[in-house]
Amino acid sequence: MNNQNHNTIDVVIPVYNGENFILKALESAANQTLPPRSIIVVDDGSNDNTYSIVTEYAQTSPVKIKLIKKENGGLSSARNAGIRESTADLIAFLDADDVWLLNKLEEQAQVHKTTKFQNLALVYCDYDVINSSGDVKYVNYKAPLDKKNMTGMVFKKLLERNQITSSGSGVLIKRAVFDSVGLFDEKLKFAEDWDMWLRIAEKCEVDFSSDILVHIRKHEENMTFDTSKTFENELYFYSKWIPLIEGRYDIPLFWSDKIMFRILSRLPYTDFFKTLKEKMPKDYYKKIFKISFGSFLLYIPIFFMRQILNVIFYPNYLRILWGFIRHTKI
Repeated sequence: MNNQNHNTIDVVIPVYNGENFILKALESAANQTLPPRSIIVVDDGSNDNTYSIVTEYAQTSPVKIKLIKKENGGLSSARNAGIRESTADLIAFLDADDVWLLNKLEEQAQVHKTTKFQNLALVYCDYDVINSSGDVKYVNYKAPLDKKNMTGMVFKKLLERNQITSSGSGVLIKRAVFDSVGLFDEKLKFAEDWDMWLRIAEKCEVDFSSDILVHIRKHEENMTFDTSKTFENELYFYSKWIPLIEGRYDIPLFWSDKIMFRILSRLPYTDFFKTLKEKMPKDYYKKIFKISFGSFLLYIPIFFMRQILNVIFYPNYLRILWGFIRHTKI
């Protein structure tokens, strides 16, 4: 997969009941300074006006739009349908409620063209967060782009947490890589992008444009607002990857922290602790909390000590925590 000057891009837009935002997404993709060859919209069983909105826009769109109608199967299923339909050199995903800046594809295609990496598969970017009205609320809060450590072969760094935080809407990927790593895991309803980036990062290099090129929309219809489903899918993700990395990499302590944070944030309710015990296999549970002898309760003081150390030694940590607080109020 040597670096070369690619000149064809397909955009894949998965959508389910997206009548409120799909038009803005389409316009931001069709009016790029580097126009894509085609826009593949995968209607994942919508029962609102999504299909008619896309059909009407397709009649005047400056870019060819192919509309696929399928039964509801979830985000990963819809993305996979778009990948199968694509024949371009590069694929860009755009969630139906997000919006690209108009130079998004041009900037990332330029990185693909000029990168120093010979086995480059994925280019990501920075982002900001908008609300339902399209107002920018704040810039990337999760993990400021790490120019030193998050390019090239980044699997080990990416394993700790998903640092390609602009989600599916912020990447431009070589189409051929999916022939090697497979398609999105349709069992995952959350962290499916992290799972995919890890599979790509095991085999290939990544690069990025440090510019903000995508507006990620946070609103009450996002799945991330359903914290129960989010937590269940995080546990599935951990359970999937523990056997895949065993004997090669240590299980990151950040995974333990994330589980602890989820459970403590629900107190005085204990439903998340019950979910942990029910959804995670016992042997994986013990491995996640290995540092506290397999005990969730013994990990609590370790968790708080780690947070104190993070505040002391990592200047961006407070900023990230404050971002999570603001995120819940969008």
